Amino acid sequence: MMSRALKEPRPVLKSEKRGSRLKLRRAQLRCIRVTLSHYENFFVLGPLTPLKKVPHLAALYAFCRHADDIADESGDPPKAAVELNQWQEELISSLAGEPHHPITRALAATTSRFNLPQQLYLDLLSAFRQDLTINRYATFADLRAYTRLSADPVGRLVLRLYGYDDPELDALSDSLCTGLQLANFCQDIGADVRKDRLYIPVDECMKFDVDLPEILDCNPSPRLERLLHFQIVRAYKHLKQGLPLAERLKGKLKLTVRLFAAGGLQILENLERNPLGALASRPKVTSRQKCHLLFASLKAPREKPPVTHTAKILDLTVKK
Repeated sequence: MMSRALKEPRPVLKSEKRGSRLKLRRAQLRCIRVTLSHYENFFVLGPLTPLKKVPHLAALYAFCRHADDIADESGDPPKAAVELNQWQEELISSLAGEPHHPITRALAATTSRFNLPQQLYLDLLSAFRQDLTINRYATFADLRAYTRLSADPVGRLVLRLYGYDDPELDALSDSLCTGLQLANFCQDIGADVRKDRLYIPVDECMKFDVDLPEILDCNPSPRLERLLHFQIVRAYKHLKQGLPLAERLKGKLKLTVRLFAAGGLQILENLERNPLGALASRPKVTSRQKCHLLFASLKAPREKPPVTHTAKILDLTVKK
């Protein structure tokens, strides 16, 4: 009798269920606060986001934000590596049903509900670890391998969260997400080099006869301007390859993807006017441009992307 009693699971009380739901709601609210505390996320949880998706998108963002803060703000790479390993252990524990942190509690609920692949989280964490040890990329193939870990998983997670699981859509999403990250590299070159990070392939610097100190010291020159133009071209081409993604989607996600793609193109247009300006300060999309992009996202994209100097960009050749 005692043996059978020990084997029978204890019934879960209603009060315990309520307590568990309350913990989850509090965890989701924390993720939302984390997301809204960063200015760049107006459109992540903005008017185009279905209310039911808000806690889940916020959980994804808060998870990445926490890892990014560990990697960027520690100032001690070995310590940050240990903390990222601990964050991964917390992730795995939470997905196994034993969360100890509110962010991973919320993420575990989102992962379970939408059957999100755990490997995509692990890829993102691998990218954050890579930031601690690698600050130069020999070739674009090396840089592209990095964006497969740091950018592509984000798009795939969002697609899964909205119910899309299609290899063709994944490929378009990868192009779009990598294009956006390449645009961000062009936008942040000045800030990155001040942190001794360079996301321009070293072999391309040599091709354009640009010495690394010339970039690291933010010394403008015609050679460097041509090199930066070349980076803008590549980012534009990746974005262009991913543009058809939005028209394969439905509802507000279609509008959101149009908006992010148009935002990336606008950044590249701003950069193309003055590539060297990013060495001194980060070029931004103006409030007027943001309003225009928001209204433009309500319509299908034009055949010709909204880049003022597109012809000049596409005709660019490698010159010393």
